[in-house]
Amino acid sequence: MKKTRTLIVDDDPYIREGIRDVLEHEGYETLEAGDGKTALDLLDDEPIDLLLLDLELPRVPGMRVLETLMERKLDIPVIIISGKGSIPTAVESMKLGALDFIEKPVDAQRILTTVRNILDRISRQRAHRLSLDEAFTRYAMVGTSTAIHTVYEAIDRAAATKAKVLIIGESGTGKEIVAAAIHRLGPPPDRAFIAVNCAAIPETLIESELFGHTAGAFTGARVDHKGSLELAHKGTLFLDEVGDMSLMMQAKLLRALETKEFRRVGGERTIHSDFRVIAATNKNLLGEVERGNFREDLYYRLSVITITVPPLRERTEDIDPLAEFFIRRTSSNNGTSPDIQTTTGAKATLRTHAWPGNVRELGNTIERLIVMNPGTILDARQVRDAIQQHETPTTANDPRQSLKDARTQFEREFIIATLDSHEWRIRDTAESLGIDRSHLWKKMRLLGIDAVDESEGHGQ
Repeated sequence: MKKTRTLIVDDDPYIREGIRDVLEHEGYETLEAGDGKTALDLLDDEPIDLLLLDLELPRVPGMRVLETLMERKLDIPVIIISGKGSIPTAVESMKLGALDFIEKPVDAQRILTTVRNILDRISRQRAHRLSLDEAFTRYAMVGTSTAIHTVYEAIDRAAATKAKVLIIGESGTGKEIVAAAIHRLGPPPDRAFIAVNCAAIPETLIESELFGHTAGAFTGARVDHKGSLELAHKGTLFLDEVGDMSLMMQAKLLRALETKEFRRVGGERTIHSDFRVIAATNKNLLGEVERGNFREDLYYRLSVITITVPPLRERTEDIDPLAEFFIRRTSSNNGTSPDIQTTTGAKATLRTHAWPGNVRELGNTIERLIVMNPGTILDARQVRDAIQQHETPTTANDPRQSLKDARTQFEREFIIATLDSHEWRIRDTAESLGIDRSHLWKKMRLLGIDAVDESEGHGQ
């Protein structure tokens, strides 16, 4: 198993040596720093699992090191090493995120007990991350947010029945993945899953695609062809973007769903096929019914069970694990380094983008990032550039937009760009903008810029 790597930061070499001997005797790996600047450099360059931090340090004070950790949202547990005179400061450090403090002179048993307790606590807190792997194994989806768990539960309910399912969601949210999970989790496992994109097939060909055709039915039909309904026998027929189907085809589909019977184009023989139907759309089908664009009877036939897949902007806590997944997948597909890392600013930029193209847009952006940036570090500027390369013109160019809306949009984009340039360090960004940190926090909340948890306070 991987050894826990602990960084010991103290300006007294004898204290560092004593702590190092105690920890290494127990099997921990250690690194040392005699000042705050060296500690920050090591945190940038080395993977660290635990930080033992003195507050009275040369070059960069210990409290500033702790603040920097919080600003960068580095998920590293911190134990403060405190002299008697700095205990009030050590208590203050707990408010900034430190998990415990050890008073000097350092006692070997106290060091071991505190380190073990902290690591056990962190291990328990991180145990829920295993559910990411469990979710991917079961549903082939990435995420543990409340919004996506609702989808998982709906998938399980739908998979336990043969009822027709209508999946609703914006383009790029993963509706076909949801459909495939419903199919895969229902018995038996070896059935056919036939997907038809109703929006991608020309009107002149969709009838043949669904019902098949006989040789000679039309120019180019040289042989008999089985349609998707026939191929889906005993399995699942997935009708993607069903809202784009013409009224004429809706009527023919409705009859086939009701009777489980149809004829190939140009054929006379009636074909029976027993299949399950899962449909998906990015449209408001009830609205389409009211406008006369979609048959009401077909809508109710398809929507026995309805599952709504949330847009990515409503499950922002899933963006980090999704980005990591796409990085691993793209690296594997392209033969690039598997050790690509994203900086704190890069992660914040990914979380802040609205992602109108949802998960599909995020995946394409990550792929573009890795292909265009051959290094092993992805920073905020690179992420921003990759997003903007394929971003549609903003509403700032919309003549119907009000001056107030345009000003708000510009202010939001300007603040995000400034945050990017400072790797989302709040203190540095506020100084660059010439405003107080509290004012910047207020602006970010008003503009919907979610960089860090408010629980971290304004001390960053």
